[in-house]
Amino acid sequence: ATLTSKILGTMMASNMSIEESVYTIAKSLPICKVRNMAYSTFTILQIYQRGDAYLAQFDNPSVILIREGKNVVYDSMCKVIYEKEIYESNIKLYIGDMIILLTDGVTSAGLGRTTKNGWRRESVIEYVQRWYTPEMSPQRMAATIANASMDLYLNSPDDDITVAVFKICERKVVNLMIGPPEHKEDDNKVLKLFFSRKGKKIICGGTTAKIVSRYLNKPIVINNNTCNEETPSTACIEGVDLVTEGVITLEKVLNIAKQYSVTSNISLDLRNKIDGASMIAKILFEESTDINFFIGNAINPVHDDSNSHISYTIKLGIIRELEKILSNMGKNVKVSMC
Repeated sequence: ATLTSKILGTMMASNMSIEESVYTIAKSLPICKVRNMAYSTFTILQIYQRGDAYLAQFDNPSVILIREGKNVVYDSMCKVIYEKEIYESNIKLYIGDMIILLTDGVTSAGLGRTTKNGWRRESVIEYVQRWYTPEMSPQRMAATIANASMDLYLNSPDDDITVAVFKICERKVVNLMIGPPEHKEDDNKVLKLFFSRKGKKIICGGTTAKIVSRYLNKPIVINNNTCNEETPSTACIEGVDLVTEGVITLEKVLNIAKQYSVTSNISLDLRNKIDGASMIAKILFEESTDINFFIGNAINPVHDDSNSHISYTIKLGIIRELEKILSNMGKNVKVSMC
């Protein structure tokens, strides 16, 4: 399966035809002893900027298309290529559409244990429709399906559980500021630029929050119920989407990011958490496409001279690591120093 995905990904990205791709797979894969032929199931999904998608499916459960919370039946045409029945589809997509790819390890979940005939595709669709909400992220939907499959297997799967979910969405911008500008006389100029940007606004750091409060002429209101052993409380300032503590909170966000990239369960863990780090993580990882970091270069007056440069170095290091992880997630990330 790994070899198949690498071959198909490389060839389709190079605009090779499906016939050429299948032929290459047939020549490259080892012979299956049961079928006496080179064999691997696959699903190819190509989404184009013009708003449509191409699907090619072989022996995997049919891709599920969810539109406005309901399953959509789409047309498929069977094409026989080197004795393999490949089902091709061309689908017009719309904002909010969710496309779900899965392996038969999902649809056969629980077979002979908790279900008589496995978790059929029809049952998966019913489950998806029951849990779907318009704001649900593709990461969370994938994790929800995978976890349900594991439950049906009683946490001991007989086959791989692979789920990939794509959601068509408009660009969503998030602007995050940590630390005040290097020169105090630049405060208003920098904040004017920050608040002129479209998208959500996140402020990190007590000193930065005070400067923003003065700029907006709005009070800071502490949310005492949002702290835990690892993360200080969040706060509210009218005109700002989220206000948190600085370095400690962002360091926790970085730790979440590292886990998020390797396990789907983190998305479910974040679902109902209201601490500052979890709130930032949800916004950056699941609700944004474009992220603008504004890093203030001012020395934090809270720290003494011996610790101020160390604190700044740590802050910058956290942002740079986050930038790398977010870029690997496919986000457009820009870091500006001020």
